[in-house]
Amino acid sequence: MKKIMILALIASASAYSATEIQLDKTVVSSTTGFEKPIVEENKNIILITSEDISKKQYTDVESILRDTPNVVIQETEFGPVVNLRGSGERSMSRVKTMVDGVTITPLEEAMGTLPINSIPVGAIEKIEIIPGGGATLYGSGTTGGVVNIITKSNARKDFINADVKYGSFATKDTGIAFGQNISDNLYVNFAGQYVDKNGYRENEELESKSFNGGFDYKINDKHRVKFQSTYYDDEGTSSTAVENSILEHNRKKAGDNISSDSTRESFALDYEYKPLDNFTFYATAFKTKYERNFIQDDLMGKEQVAEMIKSNMPSKPELDTIKNSLKITDDVKGTMTGNFIEKTEGIKLKSKYDYSRGSLVFGYDYTATNLKRNSLVNTDSFTGKVMGMNFNAIFKTDTFVDMNKDTHALYTLNDYKLTDRLNLITGLRYEYSKYNGNRLTNTKPNINVEFKPGSGIYNPMSISVPSKTSEVDRTIDNFAGEIGLNYKYSDTGNIYSRYERGFISPLPTQLTNKINNGKSTEYQDSNLDSETIDSIEFGVKDFIGNSYVSATIFASQTNDKIATLDRNSDNPATKLWRFVNIGKTRRIGTEFYSEQYFDKLTLNQSISYVDAKITKVGNVNDGESYLQKGDKVPMVSDWKITLGADYNLTDRLSFGANYTYNSGYEKRELAESGKTPKTIKTSGYGVTDAYIRYNVSDYFTLKGGINNLFNEEYNYYETSTTSIPAPERNYYISGSFTF
Repeated sequence: MKKIMILALIASASAYSATEIQLDKTVVSSTTGFEKPIVEENKNIILITSEDISKKQYTDVESILRDTPNVVIQETEFGPVVNLRGSGERSMSRVKTMVDGVTITPLEEAMGTLPINSIPVGAIEKIEIIPGGGATLYGSGTTGGVVNIITKSNARKDFINADVKYGSFATKDTGIAFGQNISDNLYVNFAGQYVDKNGYRENEELESKSFNGGFDYKINDKHRVKFQSTYYDDEGTSSTAVENSILEHNRKKAGDNISSDSTRESFALDYEYKPLDNFTFYATAFKTKYERNFIQDDLMGKEQVAEMIKSNMPSKPELDTIKNSLKITDDVKGTMTGNFIEKTEGIKLKSKYDYSRGSLVFGYDYTATNLKRNSLVNTDSFTGKVMGMNFNAIFKTDTFVDMNKDTHALYTLNDYKLTDRLNLITGLRYEYSKYNGNRLTNTKPNINVEFKPGSGIYNPMSISVPSKTSEVDRTIDNFAGEIGLNYKYSDTGNIYSRYERGFISPLPTQLTNKINNGKSTEYQDSNLDSETIDSIEFGVKDFIGNSYVSATIFASQTNDKIATLDRNSDNPATKLWRFVNIGKTRRIGTEFYSEQYFDKLTLNQSISYVDAKITKVGNVNDGESYLQKGDKVPMVSDWKITLGADYNLTDRLSFGANYTYNSGYEKRELAESGKTPKTIKTSGYGVTDAYIRYNVSDYFTLKGGINNLFNEEYNYYETSTTSIPAPERNYYISGSFTF
């Protein structure tokens, strides 16, 4: 309550007279691929400009999105994911994140991580966020929404920016960005950023370098070529979640060590041809490579290790007595070494034709992705007993994944003027995907038994484990479409409605299950179908007096939901999983945003709510039920609330604050028996940040801020027994040069 009152006091400091509202945040390009006034859109669109970003000295895109209305950033064991409209545990598959219209969302949920921090902050012109829409233009994986990070590649303005930031946890952040019109036809741009910092917890550190640059060349009035390239690499150490009982005494305590490094590089060549005033053709060829290496220490429970040994022993009745007598002395230390490489290349062709009553967009997309994942799990030497005899052992498990997904898609979008104020928007997409590849696992046990003379048994633990293999060769067809209305009742206001049929095609690695058939572990075809999603949305946006207001209500139903049923999920050596189409889910919610403009003060508020529930559940594995009808969809925060205030005290001095609240969520864990799932509820949290800016001159600005002003204790990631804590109160100061 104290925190809310302080923010209310900041808000009450408003000037008494309103000035003329002037906003240039009115044009977006992520909905059609071409620029379009926001008032003509029948979607709820969140727009973050470079001016918004400059108010706080953000180090990365993740931090920007944490403060953004309607967006929930959730931490996983491998990094952050973007959650829109209750996407929950499937956020990586339901939300597509892009840079200049080219996706950066990986096709791997198990060990992949979303590289949203690979773009220099100084390179960002704006970020367009479209909750719940995009299937016609962007295809699979957009039913939760689309996040498009748009760079300054075609800003066509001369500028030089340089930033230096120092902060808590030994943070050093340096960035530079510039754009220059070399001639009337040639524009070049470049941005670079270097970050070196420690983490909040012990033994955490990160060093990263990112670069973005290219050129925009206007050959003549009809032809234009643009090239952009991005490079990013990082190296750091972090740690796994820590027991909650330990965190009560030391929130900075490190877990098991994780060392990682990653690189991402991308190239995009755009060609624009405008033969007629009312016809534009656009072609993009792109290529990306994302590689991540990591080493993770782990502690496996002795029951898990015993299961690992039993599942790899030959399936023979005479060995049942031996298996039942197997006991492991203590928990076992292990190390996982992983390498993840995803290469993508493709072309995007699109055209826009303007006719007397509207505009028609049509296009073709081709994307080819190769995913390679290698992981090696080694245990330390461990001991146990079997048939009254002592033994010591070491286990090694190698897993190799090599998968391909090629996608062809055709789409069309039509915006037709029924009247001067009422538009009908329709769209249709066909997408064809071909999967092929393989998965191979080799297990190499090394077991030595202290032979007991006279027992009649010699080395009963000798195991020869055959390789486990799985081949994938499959094609999947999908259709998406949309229809909606947009009524522009004034120059600034519109009411809209839309229906969308979207889909989520399976990820390549989801086409294989690893199960225990009662005798041994094996790979099986998952036989997954694509998810299909029906969604509706109604909304309004307008300027009312000195305020901008946007309100939306929405509902969606997911059919053939893809669920992950796993066991020993924290241990790749013993992990079993099944991907299944399991029933239906539905989401109902609302999103509200308001911004008020006064003489020297700007206020903003947002509330988003989603009720995400299971409405139909199928049975798997002989009647075993993972979820129940009426259960909440796992990892969906019901509420997100933001409050913000920015006050210009003088022409040179300004300050502000923002408050962000995320409610808790439910998630499922398998009980110790490995069968009955249990529900855990995570805690919600609210964080207040404050910042100040002083323009020393026209070219130099000092900035400072306090994050987590009230020292809220909350966690980025939680299980029933462990957590990864978020930082306590921290500070920063920076200087920015602008020419």
